[in-house]
Amino acid sequence: MNRRALFEVSWEVANKVGGIHTVLATRAPSLVERFGDDYFTIGPWLLADDPAAAPFEPEPGHEDFAAACRELGLDVRVGRWRIPGAPRLIQVGFSGLLAEKDAVLAGLWEDFRVDSLAGGWDYVEPVLFGWAAAQVIELWWRERLAPLGVPAVAQCHEWLTGSCLLRLKKELPEVGTVFTTHATVLGRALAAAGLGPAEGLAGGVSPEQAATANGVRAKHSLESVCAAEADVFTTVSEVTADEAELLLGRRPEPVTPNGIDLEVVDAARAGVPRAEARDRLRRVAEALLGRRLDEAAFLCTSGRYEFRNKGFDLLLRALARLDRRPGRPLVLFALVPAGVSGPVRPLLERLAGAGGEGALGTTTHNLIDPAADPIQRALTE
Repeated sequence: MNRRALFEVSWEVANKVGGIHTVLATRAPSLVERFGDDYFTIGPWLLADDPAAAPFEPEPGHEDFAAACRELGLDVRVGRWRIPGAPRLIQVGFSGLLAEKDAVLAGLWEDFRVDSLAGGWDYVEPVLFGWAAAQVIELWWRERLAPLGVPAVAQCHEWLTGSCLLRLKKELPEVGTVFTTHATVLGRALAAAGLGPAEGLAGGVSPEQAATANGVRAKHSLESVCAAEADVFTTVSEVTADEAELLLGRRPEPVTPNGIDLEVVDAARAGVPRAEARDRLRRVAEALLGRRLDEAAFLCTSGRYEFRNKGFDLLLRALARLDRRPGRPLVLFALVPAGVSGPVRPLLERLAGAGGEGALGTTTHNLIDPAADPIQRALTE
């Protein structure tokens, strides 16, 4: 048989957080062309999301599978990711595993020596998702692929899916595993502190000691174990390969550079013309700032909210210098995921036609902790 199955597991499948989402979405048509419906994208089913806005298209015929997952305490839905290529999508709910949290973490320690003691909720939540995703893969493979002799590989992106890889390693060794890191946890933490990987280990400091000092002990532990245990370990650049070898103790091979299909990116515009998109931005900016901006230039930046690593600090300093020069107004849209409690109500009222004078501030959404928000702090310094 020529059939082969690929399970691609990522926290950013149908969940726009950062650049990995763009990579996965734009390469989907190529993988669908190669694997057909034996290519599965697996991401978190975040129940707080607006169902109407979710990029999910239901697909009939999987009711029995969903029922079998529910017997395991897992909520899943099987359909299509609403992107070019329409890859098969399995969204996995993991709230049913909350009661098993301690057992899952203990098992990772007993089987693989993953140190989870310092992990907060931003660590535990992805661990539970990965654990649930592995159970979903096990069930699909045993029921639908193994009887036909179809070989399968699971590619797990970043430490956030590490528990998936490790559970498969133990419970389903028939399925090959690939671990892909796009940037190491410790490398990100050191960069945020203004240090390179080698500088962070200066003076004989071990990666574990550096991870503890930088508050990423649990995440680094999971990531380093996955790098060691995966059948194949890959990364996306030679620079990151050097970083991974130094901080994780294994050289990634092969290096698989990210490629972005610009035709797919263009299709994601959903047919919205540039002029219309600009007009929508203008309306939001005018309502928020309380002034006309017909002649303004609009600048947008987006990505994972890492203030230093993504260059938001440099951009804001550059704009502050530019602001002191004469010229047309310039409005920056910093499109980043932050801790918010919803849109600013007066802004919604103005957009609905209520009118109003004066600026409402600098944020379109209510920040949960404005004093700790890096961009907000930079604007007030």
